Parts: sequence; C-alpha cells; structure tokens
Amino acid sequence: MDKFKISQLRDYFLKTNDKGVSYMDLSKEDLLSLAILSIFDKKGKTVEGKNYSYERPDGIVNENELNITQKEYEKAIKQIYKQLKKETDNEISMVNIPSYSDLQAMMANDKKIDFNELKLYATNGVIRKQGATPKPVEIPAKTGNNELSEDEKMDFVNNAIINHESEIYRIENAITEAEKNGTTAFDFTQISKELEVKQKLIDDFTPDNNVSYNVQDGFDGKQFNEHDQMVTRINNQAGFYEKYKYDSTEDEQYSEMMRYKPNGYKAEYWKVETLKDANGAEFKGKVQYILDEGEKIYKVVLPPNAAVDQNLVDFNSYMLYSKVLKYEQELEESRE
Repeated sequence: MDKFKISQLRDYFLKTNDKGVSYMDLSKEDLLSLAILSIFDKKGKTVEGKNYSYERPDGIVNENELNITQKEYEKAIKQIYKQLKKETDNEISMVNIPSYSDLQAMMANDKKIDFNELKLYATNGVIRKQGATPKPVEIPAKTGNNELSEDEKMDFVNNAIINHESEIYRIENAITEAEKNGTTAFDFTQISKELEVKQKLIDDFTPDNNVSYNVQDGFDGKQFNEHDQMVTRINNQAGFYEKYKYDSTEDEQYSEMMRYKPNGYKAEYWKVETLKDANGAEFKGKVQYILDEGEKIYKVVLPPNAAVDQNLVDFNSYMLYSKVLKYEQELEESRE
C-alpha cells in the first residue's frame, strides 16, 4: 500500500464531512479515527458535479475493505503516528491507537467499523460490545434530611473565616451601614429572577437512563448511550454520582450535568451557557451551581474567562455570610 500522508487524511475529511465541521476543530481522537478510516474506507457513492465527479466514502469499513495484512497495518499506523505528531503538537501520544487484532474484534462485533467505534477506542481504549444492554445506574433514593453534622458545620465556618474573611467583613459592614441609614444593603431582585429559572431546571432534572454499554475507567464507572455519549459516571474520587444530558445526539460535550451525593440529594448542577468575556465577546462556558442542604442554589461559579458580575459576587458573598451566621447560631444552640 502507498505511504500514508497527511493529505490523505485531509482528502478523506473533505469527502465525508457533511456536518459543516472545520478541520481545525477536529480533536486528536477525531484525526486518528479519520486517518484509520482513510486507509480502508474507499467505497461509497459517486458524487457528480458539473465539471467533476468523485467517489464519496460511506464512513464505514466492511469486511471486504479490511483487506491489508497486520504488517501493512502496523507500518501504516507508524506513518499515521508520525504525521499526527506534528499535526497535534505531540498530543497524539495521549490517544489510544487500536492494534490490528483490535480492528478484527471491532469487525467481529457487528461486521463493520465506523468513526464512532474508532473514536470510542481512541478516547477510552475500549471496544463497543454487542449484546445484552446493561442495567442503568440508578441514583440512590434520598435518605435522611441532608443536614450537616456539627463537625461539618464547624469545618464550614472555620474554612469560610480562613479563606473568605475579607468577603464576610465586606458584607457585614455593608449591612451594618445600610441599617444605620435605613436602606437596603443589596438588591438581588434581578439575579433572583435569573436563578429562579435555573432552580426550576434543577428541580425538574430527570436523569437519562438510556444506556448501551459500560466502561470502567480506573476507579470510575461510566455508562454510555447508543451515541457514545457518557450519561452516567460514578465519580469515586469525588464521592458523587453524575448524570449528563446533551442538546443533540451528535454533541460530544454535555449541556447539563447533575452531581448527586451518595444519600441521593443533589449537590451541584452544571450547565453550558452563553457568557461574555472581559471584552464583551460571547462564548459558551460551563456554569456551576452549588446547592445547599435543601437543594437550593447558594453559590454560582462562572468559568475563569467570564466577565466579573458584581451582583453575582455580592450574591455569593452574601449567601456565604448568611450560612456562616446560621451555622454559628446552630452550633451555639447545640452547646446550651
């Protein structure tokens, strides 16, 4: 077979790209998957224009197309690796590259190899299996009242005083000054309206249990749907169950994610939103909403590159100040 060149990958991408995706936006996993497809996937349908015609590959490798030897494949993979090393600034070294026997296993699985299967392997190093659908991981039923223990309240107060002392004093002084003048220190009317919308999304969030296969990733257990999107993660390191949702079946990045404690209560909500940076330019970013014992929003964390909203800063600081007062009072009452 001919020596693999990066032009072969680009030509394959141009012939098969029907989603308006830019070549520059392809991930390293995308590039590897397309490079492997470009070796085997030659047949499809003829596309004819006024002054041209070409064979458009169908995006699938069938049994007849898997027609090179293991030695030829290994030689091609070395060439692909060398080319993509330059293309990805060496990031290709972090990608899982399927062996010839891995390709045989993919083919035996459902008599074909496609982009999604190759990308799944490149990302997670696993082969999608045909067979019985695994049982979805269910979020545990809520147990207890989700109240913090006295030790947890004490830790919260101590950490707040150590790490956010200036914020607490700023809010305390603003409230004291407002009381002297007979005014209100903060007006959270607008931000409260905005958070009501997010709170409803949180209250109505229903986990997606459309599961096709499982993946064990170190200490974490993950479940994916038929579109190779992760819908569940048991995050053992952080001690949370995580459920993910997507705006469309083609999205790689989630639009919503809910974190649940082992006692079944919601602890954090993440949502991709349209934000503005310091220059006023819009971008898509993940906003984190931290929930209290009653599953209500008490802190909002924007991505680092988002413009600072003073109303949001005041809201976060005020809620922190209120919690410190609440826990201090409850700890005092428990000692009486």
